[in-house]
Amino acid sequence: MTSKTISVTEGVYNLLKKMRLPGESFGDTIARLCESKTSLSLRLWAESSDGWSDLTAGEAAKLEDTLEAIRATLRPEEVDLG
Repeated sequence: MTSKTISVTEGVYNLLKKMRLPGESFGDTIARLCESKTSLSLRLWAESSDGWSDLTAGEAAKLEDTLEAIRATLRPEEVDLG
């Protein structure tokens, strides 16, 4: 597998360092964070989560508006990072 060198600010490095799980490389951390932020993963999470049935119509509409705003900022599909 080839690798690439990237430059990040010290602030970004410190954020990644805080997000890194035990035994995880920085590359693994970046991949995990990127993979978890796709519109598909958000939709699958929302569809499989319990506890949505007691939302009022207004709460459901507000949640849908919020999710739509989030979806607009996410990649439309999973990306192979391997």
